[in-house]
Amino acid sequence: MGGCWGWGSWGHWGSGWGLIGPILNLVFAVGLVALVVIGIVWAVRTLRRRPVGAALDAEMDPLEIARRRLARGEITLEEFEAIREHLEG
Repeated sequence: MGGCWGWGSWGHWGSGWGLIGPILNLVFAVGLVALVVIGIVWAVRTLRRRPVGAALDAEMDPLEIARRRLARGEITLEEFEAIREHLEG
C-alpha cells in the first residue's frame, strides 16, 4: 500500500527520502515526547499552586493575623483594638 516516496504504510517517512526519513521520524518522536512532558509539568504545577498568603493565614490565629495587618498598615490601631476586643470578648 505504501509507495517508495512520501509516507510509508505506518505513517513514517518512506524509503524514498533516504537518510532524511529516519531523521525526520526521530525529530518528530522527540518533539512529541517533549510536548507530553511539558504538558504534564505544566498541569502538575497548575494543580499544586495555591495562594501563599491564604495558607499562612489558615495556620495562624485571628489575633496574630490582626497584629500583622496592623504592622503592615492595613488597619488602624482603633480597628485592631476593636478586633481584639471582639475576639477576646
